[in-house]
Amino acid sequence: MRRITLEALGLSKKEHIVLNILQQLTMPYKISRIAKQAELAQSTTSFILRKLEQRKLVNKVKYCNHFRWKYRKNLDIIENCSLESFQNSFINVISGMSEITKTFMKILDLTSSERLLSIQGAGISKNILKKIDAKFLSFFHNTVKKRKIIIEGIIAKSVLSLFDKMPIWQISTHIDRLTIVYVLPDEFMDFPLDIFIFRDDILLVDYETERLVHIQDSALSQTFKALFLIAKEYSKKIDLNLFLKNLINKKTQ
Repeated sequence: MRRITLEALGLSKKEHIVLNILQQLTMPYKISRIAKQAELAQSTTSFILRKLEQRKLVNKVKYCNHFRWKYRKNLDIIENCSLESFQNSFINVISGMSEITKTFMKILDLTSSERLLSIQGAGISKNILKKIDAKFLSFFHNTVKKRKIIIEGIIAKSVLSLFDKMPIWQISTHIDRLTIVYVLPDEFMDFPLDIFIFRDDILLVDYETERLVHIQDSALSQTFKALFLIAKEYSKKIDLNLFLKNLINKKTQ
């Protein structure tokens, strides 16, 4: 398995030291021991542990009258997924961009209490702007904003460069959506698919071949969501709205 880089983790040097120590420990330990091994102050170690806990990289467990810390094994998330029967599964392969955009309309049925998960591989950069109609994309984004659908996405770093190729009006349609975006280096996102996960549905879109695979299955959806969570923990969070506003300012100068 390739080693995850510090850039991919999005961790500071001190955070990586603390995480590495917890990975090597076989049982939960007090902050004082972790701080001693990390050669950090207890207050600094405590702050770092809380940050790692927020990213779901470590767990805090109650021990007598105090808490101890341990590394969180991410694969446990997948093992806890439901293993229900596949008898109600639905798989459909759709060809052609007109049919693909019709399938995208299912996403707009989501309510503000639901969440759309999106994963964009590095390979989509070559074809997505050529294949998807700009007016449809504008309609799609505006509807997402009106319905207050929350989008949580993990993207390859190169996907950000797509915005440089867009006119200002098209960039503007992406602004002020309820988005939470995480970035991974292209080497970890080296695939050509645009993936959407919502409810019990998974959409796998290949713009180059103009093909979409629609999977409707609860167990598979839970598994994809668990994998999304693991990838998110090793990604770097960015403020996409701020990034796009700065890009527009740069283009208008």
